[in-house]
Amino acid sequence: MVFTVKCAAAHWSVLDPVAGVAEPFPSGAAAFDAAVERACDHHRRTGQDSTVRVEALGNTLDAVHFSH
Repeated sequence: MVFTVKCAAAHWSVLDPVAGVAEPFPSGAAAFDAAVERACDHHRRTGQDSTVRVEALGNTLDAVHFSH
């Protein structure tokens, strides 16, 4: 599962792939921390791989990956 931290027009959000909605955050750091927590929790609960992807300034980076 991929949790995406996204910056659009200086506004940060985390896209939860299950809910399909973006939750706004006051900063990139807060959004990133929330995404890492969700990805870790998903991996712990399901045993499935989980990734935190950051999208900003036209670039994409898979920053954290939880796997076996």
